[in-house]
Amino acid sequence: MDYPIWLALEDFVPVFFGLAGFILLSRLSGRPAGFAGALLIGLGGLSKCAWKLSVAAGGGDPRLLEEALFPLMAAGATLLTWSLAIAVRRGRRVHFWPFAVVFGLGVAGSVLAQSLHPMFVVATFGVTAVSVLGAIIAGRYRQWWAVSLFVLGLVLVTSLVPLRGSAKHETVAYQWLEQSLNTSAQLALLIAAWLTLLAFRRAAAPPPADSPAVRPAVRPVGETA
Repeated sequence: MDYPIWLALEDFVPVFFGLAGFILLSRLSGRPAGFAGALLIGLGGLSKCAWKLSVAAGGGDPRLLEEALFPLMAAGATLLTWSLAIAVRRGRRVHFWPFAVVFGLGVAGSVLAQSLHPMFVVATFGVTAVSVLGAIIAGRYRQWWAVSLFVLGLVLVTSLVPLRGSAKHETVAYQWLEQSLNTSAQLALLIAAWLTLLAFRRAAAPPPADSPAVRPAVRPVGETA
């Protein structure tokens, strides 16, 4: 396929939307591991974008950039999922080793099979888990718009699966369709993450000084307790 350079450039848009959304979600637990995970997911996406841009601009076919997507995404999703699991558990201890085991199985499977498909599976389930955990936290704070957007994002991403299996997948028109759906999905994730973080901060903020919850009781003169 003759990959248009404008199509390659547009591919950066959903990556930045997704990166911003994952960074916002990482702040729900305040764990550095969550922020690192968000950056790794974004770095994986940027690596794939750089590969597409190189191909479109005639700069060669640096396969390493393309192949870095799923390992980086799987590692980042592992860290971010663990971070969000802590937020769901309201700061209570969540062991990291089960998440590390899943990632390790993906690495081992890829090495043994000499294929990145196991890492693709880990990355896909990890990013899906991020949206599910985000929706759980949003629902806890009754932020139903955010819950709906998390679900919408998952539906849009899932809709890409049959498109990628189509015989027309390599056509420019289908590539534009796929990237449009992916852009919409990542925008939905970003808005959902922003709404969830706002709801989280409102719930954590202390009540205003004149709130009945903190206002000292004032009794009429002469009235005893």
